[in-house]
Amino acid sequence: MSEHTEAHVDLLDAIVEALNLPLPSIAAVDERDYHGLLERRALAVRITLEANRTVSRDPRLAASMIRIRTAEEPVTYTPWKGERDGDSR
Repeated sequence: MSEHTEAHVDLLDAIVEALNLPLPSIAAVDERDYHGLLERRALAVRITLEANRTVSRDPRLAASMIRIRTAEEPVTYTPWKGERDGDSR
């Protein structure tokens, strides 16, 4: 794989990592927090991609910025735990 291709794969990985959130518990507050976090992360990804496209065109910079922004917006809600997650209820 070329360096150019690897950089784009890394950018796609960063986007998936940013938007792949665990589902929230069924509590209304957790569902609200989940949707708010997903919305903020999606907005950060969109802004980062647009800025990168118009300024540097370096996918490595965009991937790095997406990861920084993702770390600044951690999951703070209670994730859903179901039978597949070890809950036998």
